[in-house]
Amino acid sequence: MEYVSGLIWTPNGFYNGHIGFEDGMIVEKGRGRAKKSIAEGIILPTFINSHSHIVDYVVPVDLDMSLAEVVAPPSGLKYQVLKKTPLEKQRQAVSYISECMLRRGTSVFSDFREGGVDGSMVLQSAQGARPFIMGKTREPKFNKEEVLEILKIADGIGPSAISDWNYEELRELSDLVHSRKKVFALHCSERVREDLDKVLDLKPSYLVHMCKATDDDLEICAQEGVPIVVCPRSNMFFGLTTPLRRMIEAGVVVALGTDNAMISFPDMFIEMEFAGRLLRSQGMSRIDCVMSMATCNGRKIINESPLIELDPGSPCDLMVVRAHGGDPITDVILRTAGQDPLLVCVGRKRRVPS
Repeated sequence: MEYVSGLIWTPNGFYNGHIGFEDGMIVEKGRGRAKKSIAEGIILPTFINSHSHIVDYVVPVDLDMSLAEVVAPPSGLKYQVLKKTPLEKQRQAVSYISECMLRRGTSVFSDFREGGVDGSMVLQSAQGARPFIMGKTREPKFNKEEVLEILKIADGIGPSAISDWNYEELRELSDLVHSRKKVFALHCSERVREDLDKVLDLKPSYLVHMCKATDDDLEICAQEGVPIVVCPRSNMFFGLTTPLRRMIEAGVVVALGTDNAMISFPDMFIEMEFAGRLLRSQGMSRIDCVMSMATCNGRKIINESPLIELDPGSPCDLMVVRAHGGDPITDVILRTAGQDPLLVCVGRKRRVPS
């Protein structure tokens, strides 16, 4: 059996302890350090990247283009490029990015994947972090046969936004996805405020962005138990501000994602640092909630238990990062983005700095 020792994070704070594991499973957990550890530092559960478009990594960035010109379906730059990009090149991007994510402590990424059935299948080439596939139809139109084929592969469906769809077709899509017990989620109020009542009538599992949400919108999301995934780096790139403090104060469950890979490399440490600094700029002194966004709340997004115990009998799902001797929250959120974890263990997968 092998051990890691140090400050173990829980949603209620840190404590000094150790974790023993073998064959991909946690076998032992206790207070104090183990006699011999393969890594010592701050022990964290792995991160969940709750919203990504990782194949966008192949899309060149045009700094003169607006958000709509880059990402709006069906004629935005990314859609034009992806249609012309061979599937093998897309698979190579997935393989590379998923390995980078795992090495940086992300175990699962929830990806809104364009390209219909073929696009969803491309994500299956991930060998590092595991994809939670949110498929999309090739066009923003309801095609029952296409959706059913996608759902044989995908964990759910993630259309762009109600602004891009005929609403009745979007309702048909939502009904079909729910009838198959799959996840339905969509972008909302990113560039412009959208009708939240119409959005919530679609019964989404969660919403992405909500940059233009009103206070009433956020309170309704909190009351209805609809989480919001935020991608602050991507938003800022396009001149948008994530109302992160308002979301938290409204009581919304907030998770964290990285969005389009051509403008924001899918690194959760960098996204967490940015989110922490954004909260500080919006007047919040403590940024502990960023840890929950990347861990507990992210697990809600992918339909896993948000309770993180790292207990004996559980699959190994942890990383160890360097302690810098300060507040461990600031060590993780503000002082780790430039360093690889000392160890990442997800089941039998193990990564250490090269």
